[in-house]
Formats: sequence, structure tokens, C-alpha cells
Amino acid sequence: LSCNTMSTGGPRVIAASLANPECRLEDLDLYSCNIGDEGTATLADGLRNNQRLTDMSLRNSNITERGWNAFSSILCDTSSINATYNSNHTLQSLGSYGIQNPQDVQMMLQLNKDKDKSRVAASKILQAHRHLDMSPLFGSELDLLPRVVAWLDRFAESRPDLKLSSIFEFV
Repeated sequence: LSCNTMSTGGPRVIAASLANPECRLEDLDLYSCNIGDEGTATLADGLRNNQRLTDMSLRNSNITERGWNAFSSILCDTSSINATYNSNHTLQSLGSYGIQNPQDVQMMLQLNKDKDKSRVAASKILQAHRHLDMSPLFGSELDLLPRVVAWLDRFAESRPDLKLSSIFEFV
């Protein structure tokens, strides 16, 4: 599709295709297609649950930092641990030479190059969810588990939305 100027609905059609679980596309070249920031956000949203596309070239497509930042939340959704776990761990590249993606986007794309997607998800979770200090629990030896369970129960009373997150971070 490179070097074809798209209509405003073009990115929406491509995003719908990328969002389809049956999509088998692994490489998409949209070089010089004048996608723009709004189209880029639409494409990013279409990649949220895509598990196939590894490379998307968006060079020379009239994209600013605002457009590139649209990939941040799909590569590492920090709204919850489950959301981070379900983020896109497949996309590895958004262009080629000369593209300056925001640092967090570049870091997530680099993490996604690991073939072990469970490790990718765990790395993203550990980087994105540092909100609990579990260090007081590491001073005990054999009696650690009952203390952890009791601590998590007390914590869950005040923040039930983070109980699962807390258990995951401890493990």
C-alpha cells in the first residue's frame, strides 16, 4: 500500500482488518500514505489485540509525536495488570531508518522482539506497576506465606481493585 494517499476512511478499514482475529498479516508497509495523527491513532487501536503483525512501516506519513504516542497505550496499557498483560506483545517495528518514536514506545517495541511473549508480558508488568512496596514481606523466612495472605487481605479492604495486582507482584 506504500505511496498511496489514503482517504480519511482508509486507516479505519485497515484497523478493522488488523483487529479481526482471523488477520494473518505480519508486515504492513504504509510508507508515504499521508496517514496523519488521527489515522495513526485509529491504526494503533486496531492493533490492540492483534497477535500477528510484527512490522508496520509508517515512514513519511505526516505523523507527529502525538500520533506516535497513540502506540504507547496499546503496547503497554498501564490501567491495570490485566490490561498490561493483554497489551500488544507482537508489534516490533513502526518504521525504518529515520523514524524517531517516543522513548517509551521504542522501549516496548524492543521488548516485543523477545520470542517468549510470557516474559515480554511479565517485563512490562514489572516496569509499569511499581505502586506497591512489598519489601516488608521479604524479611521473614518460613512463615512468609501466612503473613503475605494476611497483608493482602488487609490491603484489599482499602483497595479491592488492586488485590489481584498485589498477588501477582508478590509472586
